[in-house]
Amino acid sequence: MRPVVATVVLALGLVCAAAFTGITVQANALERAKGVLSDEIAAEQARNADLVAANAQKKTTDYLIQKAQDYDFVKQGEGLIAVERSTPTANAPHVDSGQASRIARWIRLFFGPR
Repeated sequence: MRPVVATVVLALGLVCAAAFTGITVQANALERAKGVLSDEIAAEQARNADLVAANAQKKTTDYLIQKAQDYDFVKQGEGLIAVERSTPTANAPHVDSGQASRIARWIRLFFGPR
């Protein structure tokens, strides 16, 4: 009877050891994956910071002047003039730019009075 009980206890111990070994291997693999993902997140955050800085730099007047000079829109020593659109006032004529007005203009063009 004792050898049977010892064999059963040994078998249960081996099963538990195999299960814990599998769990440990899986946990180690997850930790490695977590480390890789953390590195990728840090790299993407650094890239995002670079892109934000580049975007802010491209909104400056100096950048626009340099690009205009690169494409020969402005010669050295010349300046740029920017035209800003003002907000429409209450007594200004209203311009229809909606989807329905475009369709209405096409209908009038093809089916309107001749």
